[in-house]
Amino acid sequence: MALAEFQPLRSRTLSDEVAERLRDAIRSGSIPPGSRLVEQEIAEQLGVSRVPVREAIQTLVDEGMVRKSPHRGAFVFLPSRQEIDEISSLRVVLERFVVERVVANWSAEHEAALRKIVDAMRAGMREGNYHIMYEQDYAFHRTLWEIADHSILIEVVSGLRARLSRFLYEAASALPRENANRHVDSHDEMINILKSGDVAAAQAEITQHILAAKERILTYCQVEDVDFPPID
Repeated sequence: MALAEFQPLRSRTLSDEVAERLRDAIRSGSIPPGSRLVEQEIAEQLGVSRVPVREAIQTLVDEGMVRKSPHRGAFVFLPSRQEIDEISSLRVVLERFVVERVVANWSAEHEAALRKIVDAMRAGMREGNYHIMYEQDYAFHRTLWEIADHSILIEVVSGLRARLSRFLYEAASALPRENANRHVDSHDEMINILKSGDVAAAQAEITQHILAAKERILTYCQVEDVDFPPID
């Protein structure tokens, strides 16, 4: 095997650190979709020069999290209705298939794993920590994919992970606080339906779950000023 065929390895740089800080802020909703990323402001807040900030923003552009507009600058990607519709419809197709296989593969161990995730999600909700809620929401769906035990499905989902992850994060960020408990309870209800073995009911529940997330995203997003702590 010719190692020259591979891209050279590189150590983590300051621009990588800046990109990770921006990435976390975008995923958590601290920087909402549509926000303009101003190099000088970010550089001052992080205590770095504009060069690593510029490089970090370009990294996020390459990843699809940020888009550049001529003469306007860089903006956090704001999904269009078409993309939201497309991601939602894809999730419906994928996860209806997933729950069919989950029912077929169901075990007490699977139930225990999912209940543990929901408990962690509920704890995050009670603390008002929407980051934990998102992480556990994603873990719930990822666990369903794993229980489905379909290698091609896992391969497809892995390729879509970035977009699905962002979709779920935005849905969690858009969730009104007063509806958070209902959102968590819907995952418990999904477990109960999966345990019952009713495939049609499970498919209907997962479809409603996805469409509810879609509606939250469509009404989501208010641009706010964001402060970053300096990079040590």
